[in-house]
Amino acid sequence: MLKSFSEIPDVRGELMDRVLLNAARLCAPIYRPDAIYTQDKNGWPGDWEGRTLLALVSHMKCLGKEPAYLSEILSGIPSHLNEKGYLGRILSAGLFDEQQLSGHNWLLRGLLEYYTLTKDEKVYSIAKSIVENLYLPLKGYYRDYPLDPKLRDRTGSYSGTVSDQIGNFILSTDIGCAFMCLDGLSRFYEISKDVKVLDLLKEMVSVFVTIDFVGSHMQTHATLSALRGFICLYKSTGERYLLDSAVSIFEIYLSYGMTENYANFNWFGRYDTWTEPCAITDSLMVSTELYKITGDVKYLTLANRIYFNAFCYAQRYNGGFGTDNAVGPAGKYLKPNGGGISEAYWCCTMRGAEGLSSMCENAVLTDENGDVYIPFGGSFRCSGNGIDLSFESKIPYDGYFKVTATAFKNSEFNLMVYTGNGFKKIPVKLNSGETKCFESSFEIKTHDEEAFTTAGIKHLYGNLLLGSKNPNVPPLYVIKGLENGLEPLSNMKDVMPEDVQFENRQILF
Repeated sequence: MLKSFSEIPDVRGELMDRVLLNAARLCAPIYRPDAIYTQDKNGWPGDWEGRTLLALVSHMKCLGKEPAYLSEILSGIPSHLNEKGYLGRILSAGLFDEQQLSGHNWLLRGLLEYYTLTKDEKVYSIAKSIVENLYLPLKGYYRDYPLDPKLRDRTGSYSGTVSDQIGNFILSTDIGCAFMCLDGLSRFYEISKDVKVLDLLKEMVSVFVTIDFVGSHMQTHATLSALRGFICLYKSTGERYLLDSAVSIFEIYLSYGMTENYANFNWFGRYDTWTEPCAITDSLMVSTELYKITGDVKYLTLANRIYFNAFCYAQRYNGGFGTDNAVGPAGKYLKPNGGGISEAYWCCTMRGAEGLSSMCENAVLTDENGDVYIPFGGSFRCSGNGIDLSFESKIPYDGYFKVTATAFKNSEFNLMVYTGNGFKKIPVKLNSGETKCFESSFEIKTHDEEAFTTAGIKHLYGNLLLGSKNPNVPPLYVIKGLENGLEPLSNMKDVMPEDVQFENRQILF
C-alpha cells in the first residue's frame, strides 16, 4: 500500500496556480461568514456551509496558512445550530430529509478535517452532536429507502430539489443522496471508533450494495461520495468486502456513469444531461485511493485522465468549477454546459478545493520499501524519510523531468516516475549530506482508443485527450508533431468570459 511521502509538498507551477485561483474565488462575498448561512435556496441545510468549510480547510492544508474567513465561520456555527445541534428544521421522529442528511455530510467533513489539523475539541463536539442527533436516529430505517425508479421519475436541475415524501424519507431529485453521508460518517468512525456509528454504517453499506444504480438512475456524485466512505471504512476496519464492493461499484460507474472525457453523467443512464465537478472530484479521489491501496496502475492511469481531461477542464478563469455537456451518446463535442462559464458556485467551486488538495497530498508517495513514486508529474519540493526532493517537469505535456535529491542520512531507494505508460525507474543511492541531480526523458506517443459509451474513436497523446483546434482559444501547451489538426483540451482557467462562447471541441470521432 502506498502512502504520502511527507506532509503536503511545496507544490509549484500549474497545480499551485489552480489552488491559488480557487482560494481567491472562495474569498468572494457569497462564501463569507455573514453570507453562507443565507445562500441555500433549494433546501440543503448544511450543504453550502459545509462545502465552504471543507474547501477552506483543504486550502489550509495546501497553503500552510489559515484562510481569510475560516476562524469567523467556525466561531459563527454554534449560533446557527438548532436545539439539537445541527442546521435546519427538526423533523418528527422517524422522518428524515435526505437533502438535510446529504448537506450535513459536508459540514461534518469540514469540521472533522479541521479537527484533524488542529485538535480543536470545540469543533469536534459540534461534529459529535451532528452524528448523535441527526444521523444515529436513522438506525433501522435505511432498509426502507425508496429506490424504485417508478417512484423517482422527476429529473432535477443543476441543484437538486425536494421531490416527494415516501415512507420515512423526504426525497430529492438527486437520487440516492441519503447515502452521501457514508463519507462523513466513515471519517467520524475513523476518528472516534464509536461502535454505534459502525453499526449504522454497516446497515447503510448492506443496503447500498444491493442498489441497481443504473436502473434507479442514482446520482453519480452521491454514488462516488459513498464509495469514498467505503474506502475510508475499509482502511479503518480492514474488512475486505468493503474494498471489493467499492471496486465492483466503481466498475459500474466506469461503464455507465463516466463521459468520454472522463467526467460524469450527472445521473446513471441519463446521457443528455451535464457533468458535475463534484462527482469528477470524487472519481479522482476514488481512483487515486484505489491505486494506493491495490497498486494497480490502471487506477493511476484513470486518475491522470480524470484530472487532466475532466477536472482541469472544469476549472474556470475565476477559480471556480463549472459544468460541461456530457460527451457520449448525446454528442461528440465538449464545451461548457449552458450560457457563460456555467460555474456551479453553490457546490462544485467548493468541492474542487478538495480535489486540488488531494492532488497536492498525493504529489509524491512512498511504499513499504522506501521507494518514492511521482504519480502525476508537476513540480514540487518536499522532505521525508531523511531525504529532500526537488522535482521539476512538464509531465504529461512533455516527457522530461529533473530531480534533485539531498540525503540527511545514508539512503538507497528507487525513484518511480509515472510516464503515462508505466513507470520510469531511477535507482538512487546517497550518502548522508550528499546531493545528486538526475535528469531523464521519455517519449510520449499519440494513439487511438475506442469510445466506451458509444460508437467512435478518441485520439490521445499519452493520457491527454485530443480535440479539434479552436483558433479563438489558445492551447495550454503546443505539442509538436500532432497530426490531424488536434491538440489537448483548452486550459479553461485561462479562457476569458468573452471567449467562452467559442469553446466547442470535438473529441469523439
